[in-house]
Amino acid sequence: MLMKKILRGYRGGPDFNNIQKEQYYLDEELKLTIALPVCNPLKEPKTKIVNYPFTESNWFETNYSQIRHSKYIPIHESYWFYWPLMRTPMSDELGSLRLNITIGKLASSVTSTKELGHAILKEYNDYYNSSSIGKYFKGHNTELINEIEAHSARRATPFSDEEKQHHIESNLLNSGFPEISQFDECTFNNIEWIKYTEIRSNETKKKYVFATQLNEKYYLMANFTFDLNMSQNDKPWYKDANAAITPLMEGIMLKHIESLKENSKLLNSSADS
Repeated sequence: MLMKKILRGYRGGPDFNNIQKEQYYLDEELKLTIALPVCNPLKEPKTKIVNYPFTESNWFETNYSQIRHSKYIPIHESYWFYWPLMRTPMSDELGSLRLNITIGKLASSVTSTKELGHAILKEYNDYYNSSSIGKYFKGHNTELINEIEAHSARRATPFSDEEKQHHIESNLLNSGFPEISQFDECTFNNIEWIKYTEIRSNETKKKYVFATQLNEKYYLMANFTFDLNMSQNDKPWYKDANAAITPLMEGIMLKHIESLKENSKLLNSSADS
């Protein structure tokens, strides 16, 4: 074990030899099973919610949390930290990989995985580019553009169109929310997911987002967030954390409860015969 740590150049990360399984019930129709490496460091045990009746009238609106554009119902969180081989007074963790599993709700109905991807990206882009500026960074890109327009107007020599565009693009990249235009489709455990990436260059965080349909308006999300802390994204731990996403996604299973009941009946029938 010590030699393995020395060869890879860090301590920590997910241990796939130490799996913990948890189960959740989504609207009494879906069973969500999560089989993932235990958190590193260990998470303090606490009472958890098991049943999520997300389609009940106003249940989502009454119980959601919000971070920036995202309104969501939190279900599960796992995290894995990475540390240097040798602890020193001036060193902290190299970084961390965090997984948050949540339920989201669309403003309009979709009927396919591809439509889900387009709807999620549209809501993301429309939110930050909204002409209405509000809390939780709503209309933040518009606000940045307005500030550049105002700054140009105050100058003795206003920016040319080319200069103005350069400043807008630079500010959006450094402190705004660049538009996301592409997502991929992938499958884990016979579940179809879309995947896209959120990157903001002024932050030390990068997020990979996976989403799959629960019904026409609701979807399940698996958000993987990398926190680089004082490290860099070319370090061995970061590459290994990226590689861990696929086996971690394979630990997320979603089954219709009716299908499970039918399978149980078939097994019992076979046993009786």
